[in-house]
Amino acid sequence: MSEPVPPRPITAAQVMAILASTLALFFMVAFVTKSLDAYRLRNWRDRLKGEIGAMVGQHLALEAEAERRSSAGWVEEVLRDAGMVPDGVISVAVVTATPNPSSRPAPTLEAEPTPPPPQASGLLRSPHWRAWMRLLWGFD
Repeated sequence: MSEPVPPRPITAAQVMAILASTLALFFMVAFVTKSLDAYRLRNWRDRLKGEIGAMVGQHLALEAEAERRSSAGWVEEVLRDAGMVPDGVISVAVVTATPNPSSRPAPTLEAEPTPPPPQASGLLRSPHWRAWMRLLWGFD
């Protein structure tokens, strides 16, 4: 058999190369994470700018609506729609006649009774066990 080859000695240059490559790897990982964070922050900033723009538009619409509702014409219209008219004004309400009202059945408000669920026997009669059975098997 051949004699075992003695291991080569590790030189200072090899140790420095390993340390430098390790540091380069750490710097690359840190750079990539910072780049991803910057990308996420830019996307978040853009979404927030869009939301701010929508809120500004909504604010302007609400201000216009508040200005419209503070006018005397709007108040008169709302009072007229509610049936409140000022003195000296005649209000006319149109009422339509219902043809043959007795032919329609009167609606009932009584609900149909539902039968109680069948009770399991023994230990599985508890509502907690039924809930577990529903969760695990999909039925009682």
